[in-house]
Amino acid sequence: MQFVAGKIVRNEGHGEIFYRLEVAIPEPVEFTPGQFAMVSGWPGNDPLLPRPLAIFRAGAAPKGKGTAEFVYKVVGRGTALLSGMHPGERLSLTLPLGRGFDLGRDGRLYWLVGGGVGFSSVFPAAAALAGRRTEFEMFLGSRTREHLPPKEWTPGGSAPGRVHLCTEDGTAGYFGRVTEVVKERLAGLSAADVSRLMILSCGPREMLKEIAFAAAERGAEMQAALENHMACGFGVCWGCVVALRDGEKVAYRRVCKEGPVFDAREVVW
Repeated sequence: MQFVAGKIVRNEGHGEIFYRLEVAIPEPVEFTPGQFAMVSGWPGNDPLLPRPLAIFRAGAAPKGKGTAEFVYKVVGRGTALLSGMHPGERLSLTLPLGRGFDLGRDGRLYWLVGGGVGFSSVFPAAAALAGRRTEFEMFLGSRTREHLPPKEWTPGGSAPGRVHLCTEDGTAGYFGRVTEVVKERLAGLSAADVSRLMILSCGPREMLKEIAFAAAERGAEMQAALENHMACGFGVCWGCVVALRDGEKVAYRRVCKEGPVFDAREVVW
């Protein structure tokens, strides 16, 4: 975890839905897909607390410096203020935070499911899997075509049959919710394929819950990246806890510290 001062390189809106933010930072950082940063720097102190943003990409820049990229959607005052900031303005970042996806299992078939802006967590996982030539498919869901991520952002999107688009109004891809497509595909898998399947998912809680129940019914494993509200981002305030099964009891764990990625079978949905 690093506390760094960054400078905005770009902060571009795409279709008035998503913004892509690139920040220059003093040195490169390594992250695990699914980890996030706490970001602040807008004028004034309202809101006071930083906002959690999934790390979309991070890399090296000339002269030993680094860059970090984020994709976000305006959902409140903090992100609205962030969307109005310009190249050259400064941000404060704490990164990388939390526990990301476990991608280190050989012989697995990965399904990556992103709902809404949840693709910003699963796309880095797709890029990592593509780099290792690991077998995976992606299921992306939104209300309408305009709410889907741009095609050029999608890792491995040119491979036939790898990316499945789902829109609730039928304007792109499958006509319906992404959960319906995933459940239909799950039902058709053989027992052998289910045994090697690992689902990585991020999106609205109800979407995660529905897929988690379907996966558990077939005996498939699933990792869920939760999107709870956060205050500090590194485990001090205990403001983002989630209930997990601990044997016959229920334990509470911090989404920012022990998560945001959890074994979906352990979450009390």
